[in-house]
Amino acid sequence: MNLTVAELRRPSPTAAGETLGTVLAILEEDSLLVEYGGARRPCRRAFSCLVAPEPGDRVLVSHADPEHAYVLAIFERSATGGARIRIDGDLLLESTCSVRLRAAQHIHLHGERELQLHGSRLELAANEAELTADTASFHCGELQGRFGVLRLIGKSLESVFDRVVQISKTSFRTIEAVDHLRAAHIDYAADQSVRLHGKHALLTAERLSKIDAQQIHLG
Repeated sequence: MNLTVAELRRPSPTAAGETLGTVLAILEEDSLLVEYGGARRPCRRAFSCLVAPEPGDRVLVSHADPEHAYVLAIFERSATGGARIRIDGDLLLESTCSVRLRAAQHIHLHGERELQLHGSRLELAANEAELTADTASFHCGELQGRFGVLRLIGKSLESVFDRVVQISKTSFRTIEAVDHLRAAHIDYAADQSVRLHGKHALLTAERLSKIDAQQIHLG
């Protein structure tokens, strides 16, 4: 039996009760207004149709259920743009091997309440990285870092350590107001010279004050 071109293009129901239609509008509760078979009818999006239909899409409609018609898949989208995968409820992507996300431009991860990353090892590689948070907490057993230049700018810095070791070739400190140091023992040693200068200088001791040198100049 020979069929004409018009008969081949005509959207007719298949043996399984399926028809090609066009989405006209998005209704409430994820229902769609679809034109097929010369009429406009409301349809539900099938649970397996992950890509959310949009007006103008050519879709496959199933009316095997006598009570409701369902959009099974999207065949064609005339409007240029991205696709939106939408489901109701929780979504779990599970693989017995690896899962990769690849984009030519951008990847955005957004969570209204919480975003979690879990793994035995975390690796981040980027030319530039930026972290913005109102409050951040960091818990680590051991932290190692290598920096070309490290700059910290803030209003207040508080640190509590059992032991601090700092080694540098040159160190500069500028304090505009007051510098307080309280310690049980203080030991300063210099290979070349030590200079203490102030508008007023006061050196006191409860029991013993000692100055020892080959030459002592006062005044």
